[in-house]
Amino acid sequence: MTDFDTIDYFTDPSLVPDPHPYFDHLRSKCPVVQEPHYGVLAVTGYEEAATVLKDSDTFSSCIAVAGPFPPLPFTPEGDDITDQITAHRPQMPMFEHMVTMDPPDHTNARSLLNRLLTPSRLKENEDFMWRLADEVLDDFIAAGRCEFLTAYAKPFSLLVIADLLGVPESDHDEFRTVLGAPRPGANVGSLDHSDLVGANPLEWLDEKFIG
Repeated sequence: MTDFDTIDYFTDPSLVPDPHPYFDHLRSKCPVVQEPHYGVLAVTGYEEAATVLKDSDTFSSCIAVAGPFPPLPFTPEGDDITDQITAHRPQMPMFEHMVTMDPPDHTNARSLLNRLLTPSRLKENEDFMWRLADEVLDDFIAAGRCEFLTAYAKPFSLLVIADLLGVPESDHDEFRTVLGAPRPGANVGSLDHSDLVGANPLEWLDEKFIG
């Protein structure tokens, strides 16, 4: 029987197939409970989670990518560490991306992105999705089987977002290969950008979109 009080949620592979018993265990103790390894507060209650997600004045997204890895680049002091986060934000992983931003920076960046979501652009994206669904199915349907997330869900979602952001279709195969969703049988070596991507694929995307 698994001892959920001592298990490391962030690194234990036994949780990967089915993490729900672990979540049930946390929820049975308290809707907000501190795990023993990194001091992370696990929020499992609906009302509590809604509060955290909506209260951007109290809760920051600055570690949304890295979680407890690596540790904060400063020692928290006092009840309000907003100023400390602001001063050390450039030292945190992917600090320049929307997922780690807090208002007002997140609000300003999102307002720019929302301009892509016009009715005409969404209609164009919908038309692309219908065609893309058939194209991705064609990649493996002859084999009669596939691992669905890898063969269909990943390339489909990746290319839907790429199209919405205006990536030309001539670049789609490159995006698939670099971001880990190559076509079956593709000559990956000719498009291997692992030296550029490294541990952070967003570095490659930064250069690509700037170009």
